[in-house]
Amino acid sequence: MLFTASTTSGNEILLYDSASNTPQQLVSLGAGVAPEAHFVSAQKIAYVETSVISSRIMTIDLSTRASGADVTVSGYVPAFAYSHDGSMLAYLLHDSANKPSLHVRRGGHETILNLNAIAGRGVGRDDELRLEYSPDDKYLLMVDTFIGNQGQAPETGQFLVLRTADNTVAFLPPSGTSANATMATWARHSNRVFYRDAVGVRTWDTEVHSVGTLAGGLHWYDPAPSPDDRWLAYTDIDTQFVPRVKLYDLHGSQSATTSPAPRSHPIFITADTIWYLEEVACTGECMGGPSQPSGKVFAYSLTSKSETSLPFSDVHSLSQLSVFSG
Repeated sequence: MLFTASTTSGNEILLYDSASNTPQQLVSLGAGVAPEAHFVSAQKIAYVETSVISSRIMTIDLSTRASGADVTVSGYVPAFAYSHDGSMLAYLLHDSANKPSLHVRRGGHETILNLNAIAGRGVGRDDELRLEYSPDDKYLLMVDTFIGNQGQAPETGQFLVLRTADNTVAFLPPSGTSANATMATWARHSNRVFYRDAVGVRTWDTEVHSVGTLAGGLHWYDPAPSPDDRWLAYTDIDTQFVPRVKLYDLHGSQSATTSPAPRSHPIFITADTIWYLEEVACTGECMGGPSQPSGKVFAYSLTSKSETSLPFSDVHSLSQLSVFSG
């Protein structure tokens, strides 16, 4: 498991192995946007290194600690993803004029798709960035949403699924109720996308080519699938704007609670264990609502229905792409 510890003075990317129970520092970077690290393979990770005017997608060999730059571009790279077989790389680029584009590299060739410009972008909970390849690498999910800014041409806009064979569009959320589709994830073992729209949580299967409804009225955040595709962990925000982590049972078609305390950003470590962040009340300006992550991480067992504190702090985001699934 990879995670980033961030403070006002800098960022550290750390590798955590439950067998040793001691995080290992892999990278130390200056203050700024906390870099999200992903596994490329069992012995290779990648992260984004950002300066004032440029970004680099860096890789590290975990066995030798050798590092190198796979991509160097002018502008900001807010999200990236490698295919499961390592042959493809996709990344979002926001240039100096805040014009976004999607870049897809394969076999030495790069395809660029220009996207709708997003003005006045914030860092609220509804502002989602995600690139993720399907389990068989035949499709690429791109979510670059800021609610209220998707009325423009949807084929160039902020939620789409591409066919990786030719980079053509395989799926766009239907207009109307799905115009503000967001908060999406792939199932772990099938080419099924789960996402949120005005109706609730919806599904799209590449083999079916139609949209279904998983749970009407469910307004989830941060969805993550379990390794056995039994559960979907997500953040639910109640009427008092308090975030809590819940589990949706795909077999029983119902939700279950986890800790009653404020929690967010769940990810599955194993089929029985999720990690999530503690949330505390904001003491100053807070764009994500009246609470924000404290930096503490907890592990929750689905079997014992109990949580334990993990031995690190200053963690403000978690990603399912940072977990090596084997």
